[in-house]
Amino acid sequence: MKTDQKQCIFCGNKVLYSISKTQYRCVTCKRTWSHAKYAKEMNILDCFIDNKSAYECATLLKLNYLTVAKSYQKLRLVLIGHSETLYAEQTDSFSQYDEYYYLPTCKRGNPKHLFDAIGILSMLYGKRIHTLLLPDQFAHLKNLEENSIEKETYARYLNQHKVAHYESFENALVDFWIFLENWLDHFKGIKKENFIYYLKEAEFKFNYEKKEQRLILEALWRKNLYM
Repeated sequence: MKTDQKQCIFCGNKVLYSISKTQYRCVTCKRTWSHAKYAKEMNILDCFIDNKSAYECATLLKLNYLTVAKSYQKLRLVLIGHSETLYAEQTDSFSQYDEYYYLPTCKRGNPKHLFDAIGILSMLYGKRIHTLLLPDQFAHLKNLEENSIEKETYARYLNQHKVAHYESFENALVDFWIFLENWLDHFKGIKKENFIYYLKEAEFKFNYEKKEQRLILEALWRKNLYM
């Protein structure tokens, strides 16, 4: 049975076939989907944009926590791909760059935690940021005694030698470091192996206003996530 009460979520066509009580197929693009699933996923996407944790989202929408957590992880994965695509298009337009070492709030200001820092290289194209994780250059120092000469020497070197190029000290790179630190504090700790996912989410949310985030993420969802 045909219905024009709804619109295809992929191509916008309004003439659809009803496959079941919840599923529709588009006459034009032949895609099949569930409006109930689509509505649920868009609600999860809105929570993601609003910086709600997976637990907060699951509670608000009365959904299973693992369902939300999986959706969040899928969104972070496609954001990595989105970032890499933009990077490939902008390799000739980076104007400024800076090397930065991230530590959670509880470890900042304490020299003994310096070698737990995660190195990040950020680059500026236009008013937007692209980030790359640096290799762990502290691995060989972590097992040395806390006050060893080698550790002290390397710490002094690190403070004096950074890969950086600024046209002005008032720029988006500095703003991004502040944004990143404040934003990551919300998560109360992130495993190092998962850091790249949150870094790319922060990069995306720094680069775009919420309305832009919604448009981009919904398009990425249709292209990569709908199953």
